[in-house]
Amino acid sequence: MVDISVGMMSQAMRLSLFLVLCLSLTACDRRVVSFEPDDDDTSNDDDASGDDDDDATDDDDTDDDDATDDDDDATDDDDATDDDDATDDDDATDDDDATDDDDATDDDDSTEEPPSDPSAAGAFSVSVLTPSAVDATVYVPDGVGPFPVVVLAPGFQLGPADYASYGDHLASWGYVTVLPVFPGGLFGGPTHTELKVLLSEIVDWVSGSPADLGGVEDASSLALAGHSLGGKIALLLASEDARADAVFAIDPVDAAPPTGGSPDDYPSVAPELMDQIGVPMVLVGETTDSTAPAFGQACAPGDENFQQYYAAATAPALEVEIPGANHMSFLDDPNCLVCLFCATAADDPLVTKATTRALLTAFLASEFQGEAWGDDWLAGDGLGDLESAGLLTAQSKNGF
Repeated sequence: MVDISVGMMSQAMRLSLFLVLCLSLTACDRRVVSFEPDDDDTSNDDDASGDDDDDATDDDDTDDDDATDDDDDATDDDDATDDDDATDDDDATDDDDATDDDDATDDDDSTEEPPSDPSAAGAFSVSVLTPSAVDATVYVPDGVGPFPVVVLAPGFQLGPADYASYGDHLASWGYVTVLPVFPGGLFGGPTHTELKVLLSEIVDWVSGSPADLGGVEDASSLALAGHSLGGKIALLLASEDARADAVFAIDPVDAAPPTGGSPDDYPSVAPELMDQIGVPMVLVGETTDSTAPAFGQACAPGDENFQQYYAAATAPALEVEIPGANHMSFLDDPNCLVCLFCATAADDPLVTKATTRALLTAFLASEFQGEAWGDDWLAGDGLGDLESAGLLTAQSKNGF
């Protein structure tokens, strides 16, 4: 009986030890499996697809659970050659780390998407300066640059405050924008030739790397722009100053003062000097003010307006008419004191300004930023959509 009891006890102990050992090995095997899927790629990795030995055919499931299991110690993919450690796409060649489009060649990084609305603000925050060396307000993008430069001249009896939205808008798109002050009053102000010299001095200042701008300007990329009288002066300077790379004139008026003046003081640009301008230009305008109203004056006479500049242009040119606008619809305050002398407009001045800013932004992007969307916008759906909506009519020539 003793021998039998001892034998039974020995068998029971062996059975207990065997069960403990099995449970231990099962727990260990369960821990290995639980830590195994350590990479993010669970769709193509061997562990997820059933190819890895640990999940489908691993010797741990069919082996005798001894200490010499080859897969667990010597050649298991998890330790030596498992894709998760040595050749897993996630560690060595996975698109997520090495060649994933998101990191190396993704179109999101290498190809900029065109903006949906160039009339909206750009990406840069803006600083506004009033330098002591020149009488002007300067809008500067908050960035390292270098940024192209736009000098936008004002109309008669108007100033930087009337075009502040243009300065802020252009700077937000990455352009140092200078809004000069034209001196003079209703009578006895500077001649057009003197204003041309003043505008040239503004360009000299920008080209001289002024400390006020902190070196962010690129004066070698220069656009001259202006409204009304300022548009004429911009075109006049472009006819003789090779530093201008493009011109954007907003309802330019070629006329001399009502009191007259000598051709030396008030030279006509259209048609006389238009063949001297060899850079691309955009001429935006309206015809509401092409004839004088019952009480008032023709603020942009038909024989001196934007259409005459376009007709005489020999360089690439785009002409855009804004239906219903008047000469002052382009201002931030189209109801200013001098605006009352012009004809009544039938447009929405906010839409007119937004349209003008979109044209200007796309034109500058095409000329200075090397961005294809500017060309596409001007030649395709951007301009075409505005025309289809009745917000403008346009024509171009000379390869614009």
